[in-house]
Amino acid sequence: GSDLGVLIGRRGQTLEALQYLAGLTVNRQAGDTWHRVIVDVEGYRARRTETLQNLAQRLAAKAQATGRRVVLDPMNAAERRIVHQELSQVEGVETHSEGREPYRKVVIVPKR
Repeated sequence: GSDLGVLIGRRGQTLEALQYLAGLTVNRQAGDTWHRVIVDVEGYRARRTETLQNLAQRLAAKAQATGRRVVLDPMNAAERRIVHQELSQVEGVETHSEGREPYRKVVIVPKR
């Protein structure tokens, strides 16, 4: 319902926190075996992936058109990975991350 946005939070921050806590709980009880825990609400993660891929393509085109680097807002490692993967095959741009967690940002740089 409409209350599910509370579970997701701004840019998925609440969802990430819930996933982190669920992972701690599961892995504390799992002993030596590590389990990856993914928490999702109403397909948020798939929608966010698509949004990030579209954003990456638009900003890569902007970087190429202006000849200037484009710096994205801070993202978690999983979201940065989506952007890097999306643009890895795009001719004319390179990507890298800058900054320290939790403020690391993807930078899209036009190739000269």
